[in-house]
Amino acid sequence: MTTQFSDDEIDALGERLRLSDASSDWGAYRDYQGRLDELRQNLEEELRSLASDAEIASRTKRLETVVAKLRRRPELALSQVTDLAGCRIIVSGRMEQIAIVGGLQSIYDVQQVDDKSDSPKFGYRAVHLDIRYQGQLMEIQVQTRNQFRWQQVSEYAAGSDVAIKYGGGLPEVGQALLELSELAYQCDLDGVELSETDIARVHSVIALAHSG
Repeated sequence: MTTQFSDDEIDALGERLRLSDASSDWGAYRDYQGRLDELRQNLEEELRSLASDAEIASRTKRLETVVAKLRRRPELALSQVTDLAGCRIIVSGRMEQIAIVGGLQSIYDVQQVDDKSDSPKFGYRAVHLDIRYQGQLMEIQVQTRNQFRWQQVSEYAAGSDVAIKYGGGLPEVGQALLELSELAYQCDLDGVELSETDIARVHSVIALAHSG
């Protein structure tokens, strides 16, 4: 079993990471990350047994991304960052999404639910559950297959311009992603999948926008 960390220890580490690039602090975070990895793997195994028909994956946030977030948001304590480690559950449709979110709320210590399915942020749709799992705040994202496919296209676009994730970037790319998000939402209501043609069309817009 890996070393456990108190919230005070985690917050002190977060402050050091915010203020300096000392290798000793990065090493300390690697130790903490080992604990996060252990919890993430345990949670993923539990979710696989609870939702055997769903696609489930997990990840731990990269140290460089964590440091950037701490420096971007000076008011944020490291112990309160909910997405340092988490799992994603992909289900077939909206009804399955609603059902599994309800099931998770009955099983885990859910601190907050953020449903972006009907009110997306820059086109991104999902349900996020912040849970306290064995003392650690973690995140579970629940997406429909259509929501996940939209996210894959968005991440492809962000590979050329990360600002697109936050509502910036080339306007024609942002508009194409918003339109695809609305189409994904309608497809979920209709119980059908996004077509490859619709996805390819947005890929073409992205490629054309960055060709010059």
